[in-house]
Amino acid sequence: MNNRLLPAIDMAKDTTRSTFLYRNIWKEHTTLLIHGSREADKTAVALDIALSLPPRNTKVIYVDTQRILDDHRDKLSLAENMLILRPSYQSPDDRTDYADLVISSIEEAVAETDVRVFVVDSVSRIAALSFGRNASAAYVMKRLVAIQVRCGISLIVLSHDSTRAVDRSLANLADSMIEVGTEPSENTPQADTAVPLPEKKTEEPQYAIIDPDKPYVEFASWSQLTPLQRYSLERGRQEQQEQQKRPQQ
Repeated sequence: MNNRLLPAIDMAKDTTRSTFLYRNIWKEHTTLLIHGSREADKTAVALDIALSLPPRNTKVIYVDTQRILDDHRDKLSLAENMLILRPSYQSPDDRTDYADLVISSIEEAVAETDVRVFVVDSVSRIAALSFGRNASAAYVMKRLVAIQVRCGISLIVLSHDSTRAVDRSLANLADSMIEVGTEPSENTPQADTAVPLPEKKTEEPQYAIIDPDKPYVEFASWSQLTPLQRYSLERGRQEQQEQQKRPQQ
């Protein structure tokens, strides 16, 4: 029998309470899923979280498959402890499936470095460039979570919203989740707007605060919102309900 039987009392003595890496949303040694529409800037949110990790010298490996980090040079200039990993083929004749290439690159990074925080951007891109079972975002997500569990790393995975079945599969594999809305347009009033995140059963709902004048996204509970932010949220809900009641032409 390979599995070790450990008395519960001994386990309680040896077990340390896991700490939150980001707010009361993401704990160490777990997987956080950041998802939203393709237009939503999920990369900016992931970078903000990575830059806010305690302590300040925590090292992070950002697995960049989207190749859009050039649009976030302002944030990268502050990331002194971040390493960028861009999995690439050895030659034009390399027939390795892209998902296998990414997975092996992460496993090598875990084995060869002391970094234990990884950001994968994104599972949707990896699946789109892969074949067979790896062409499924849910299957790639399962492989990433398996690495997280096996190696004890802390993982952030980004994903573009897809079909309801795929989104549900990704959410079921994650330990926690953040939904990112699209950025405000030019016609949006110049005031903070609040976008509700998925409500958790045991935790107070968190809201993403999108301020056009700030290059990052902040999160707060309802009690932490300003009266203007609460009004903006309630007004948005009312407009959405009114639009749903209108007969389609």
